[in-house]
Amino acid sequence: MIKSNLLYKLLLFLISLNLIGCNFSDKSKKEFEKDLKFVKMDSTLIPALAFRTDSISTRMHPLSDKIKTFLKNQDSLVDFNATGLNKNSYLKLIDAQVRAMLKYQDKNGRIIDPVENVEKYYTTPCFAHSVSVLVSSNSIKIDDDLAISGMKALDISLTDMVNATVNGNHGDFYTWPVMLAYNTYKPFVSDAQLNSWNEKLKAIKPEKLYRTHNDPSGNNWVLVHTAGEFLRAKAGFTSFDYVEKMLGIQLNNFTELGMYNEHGNPLPYDLFPRHYLTGMLQLGYEGNEVLNFRNKLWKGAWTSLFMQSPFGELPTGYRSSHHIWNEAEQCVVFEIYANAYAKAGLKKEAGAFKRASMLSLKSMQNWIQEDGSGFIVKNKFPINKKHGYEVYSVHTCYNMLATSMLAQAWQFSDDSIKEHPAPADTGGFVIPILEPFHKIFANANGTYIEYDTNGDQKYNPTGILRLHVKGSHPQLGPSDGIAEYISGKNNIMALGPQWQNIDGSWSSLAKANDTKPNVKIIEESDGLISFSVTHYLKDKISKKDIKVIETISIENGLITVQNEFKNINGNKKIIWPILVNDGMNTVNVNQQDHATTLSFEGKSIQFSVISPEDIVFKKSEKQFNHRNGIVEYVSVEFKDDKITYTLKNNLLGK
Repeated sequence: MIKSNLLYKLLLFLISLNLIGCNFSDKSKKEFEKDLKFVKMDSTLIPALAFRTDSISTRMHPLSDKIKTFLKNQDSLVDFNATGLNKNSYLKLIDAQVRAMLKYQDKNGRIIDPVENVEKYYTTPCFAHSVSVLVSSNSIKIDDDLAISGMKALDISLTDMVNATVNGNHGDFYTWPVMLAYNTYKPFVSDAQLNSWNEKLKAIKPEKLYRTHNDPSGNNWVLVHTAGEFLRAKAGFTSFDYVEKMLGIQLNNFTELGMYNEHGNPLPYDLFPRHYLTGMLQLGYEGNEVLNFRNKLWKGAWTSLFMQSPFGELPTGYRSSHHIWNEAEQCVVFEIYANAYAKAGLKKEAGAFKRASMLSLKSMQNWIQEDGSGFIVKNKFPINKKHGYEVYSVHTCYNMLATSMLAQAWQFSDDSIKEHPAPADTGGFVIPILEPFHKIFANANGTYIEYDTNGDQKYNPTGILRLHVKGSHPQLGPSDGIAEYISGKNNIMALGPQWQNIDGSWSSLAKANDTKPNVKIIEESDGLISFSVTHYLKDKISKKDIKVIETISIENGLITVQNEFKNINGNKKIIWPILVNDGMNTVNVNQQDHATTLSFEGKSIQFSVISPEDIVFKKSEKQFNHRNGIVEYVSVEFKDDKITYTLKNNLLGK
């Protein structure tokens, strides 16, 4: 009999309740008690079968074999060091941020953006929530000026919600931080203040407040306001009917890996709705869809763990990538699952999620300005330049969104959980997530690649998007390709090949957006990963079939890439986009005959051509805007049908 099936579980429960009898040998009794504990152990966050690693199947999670291998090898990492961060580290960053925002608060309580000169989107309710955790943590007193400013922000946010006059028609984003702030302030305020807030919370009309109320199958906004409505219902201000309806409609937007998908396959907005839903489950959602979402969110949490960069960064992919709130939402989800696994007594799993949350927080600490606020996109241009911003990116709003997320992470954080290596540290895997996200993630011992098999061209090219080399600088890799939205029309480049057509023009893999490549995993082990991507293309002029094959391996921090060209007769190139300025500091570029070395902030990366010998190696002088600053590119031109090149942290001397 298969121990994980429903019949066996039912049998165990019947025996445990003495409804049927059974005689055991001592050995069988121990096995029974172990299995009974396993069956009874359940939660709203972790499926019952997931409490025993050997019971996780591919039916439960497509990455089950990789999860098992990771947990088996987790503690074999010899150079592991904890981050040294803890729960209080969240508060320090939140405190610095809200004090930087305080000077922008007007007499009504709204936060006025210093660049736009108006209140933008959901800045004010997120400010209220962020300040509230400082009160809850006893970092500040309820009569402190900062605490009063937070309550003032909460009050005006509620007034705007009742009147459906929220800034930019972004009411979908108000209810969650407002309810979190309300619940946090509630024990500290007067009866008169509490009664005023209660009346406003009762008076909210979803059909007036939420832009996506009439389009419930649409994007992540629906789940954002649904999470807020759950908290409003839990507090007794409305029923749960609306929540159940919206959750049921949204189920189809989740993939088999537990990821959330919407137009453009944006990776920031994969995790964005999941962090709200995970918070719902942590805060007690037990409705009709609890089992569906428990399973989906658990799967998604593990998938996110394997996609995370060794530097703690969320993967790049389509809109809103490289915003610091990307890492803050990781903190929330990873802290919640660290907590859930710790309660189950599973220290290794808990430690992996704790480690991932601390890596995310550590990444955010690199992007704090002198006034305590953040550079909201990972570059250091002045905020009025809006460099690398989306049209909706706003300094105050996205700083406060990030701190509201960190406030949730603080609430769920437990310092008794010790860091253990995460998949980002150990590597040993290649993970193709081809449908619908067209990405490959590969990691060997903390050196990491993100590959786009079919770039959208607006935000991301096709090819190698991100290289995060152990011991190097995350933005040197590069950390993203060049594409039109940030870099301008027809400016599309990735680390990868170009080839000359019969008429002398050039084609590039980066601009290919209709390729359905064949992905082959060659090797997966602790210290070595290798995979190949074969792209089937058409010659631009002759229309004949051609092939471009990229074989990539990582071993001992060394990335080796081999490109093969089939049925292509002209010259070829490899293009390497390089960061030359982050908006504040300049990258040192050292050009040699067969190598280029970048040095920045005490970190280094070197690009070297191994073969062929006959090449033309040069650096362009043309510059492009990029999410991380200003980039140029290095090109290697050659005639052969094959080239091999490497990238490494030059300071390691490997």
